[in-house]
Amino acid sequence: MTKQSPLVSIRVPEDYLLEIDQLVGLDGMRNRSDVIREAIKSMLQRSTDSIGDSVNVNLGPDLTTKLRDYCKISGEEPDVVLRQSAKEYIKKEIIEVKSVDVLLRERMDELKTRFNEDSNDMR
Repeated sequence: MTKQSPLVSIRVPEDYLLEIDQLVGLDGMRNRSDVIREAIKSMLQRSTDSIGDSVNVNLGPDLTTKLRDYCKISGEEPDVVLRQSAKEYIKKEIIEVKSVDVLLRERMDELKTRFNEDSNDMR
C-alpha cells in the first residue's frame, strides 16, 4: 500500500489553470495534480543542481520518443541521461582531437629527424 502525500491548497490564477489543463494527458500526466507535482519537482531539481547554465535543446519527435522510452525502461531522468551523453560526447571528441594532435606531432618529429639525418649525410 502506498502512503498518500499531504494535501496542500493553493490559489492559482485562471490563466495558469488553463495552461495546466493543456498539459494533462501529455507525458503520462493524468490530472492537474500530476502536472503541478512535475512542475514542482522540476523547479526543485533546478535549484539543487550544481552551478551551471541550462540549455534548451529541441530533440525532435523521434529522439524525444526514444529518450522517453529509454527513461521509462532504465528509470533514469532525461536530464541525467542527456548530461551523461554530453559528457561522453565531449570526452570522445577531446580524445579524438588529442589523438590527431599527437599523431601529427609524432609525424612532424619523424620528418624532422629524417631531414636532420639526411642533412648530416650530405656533409
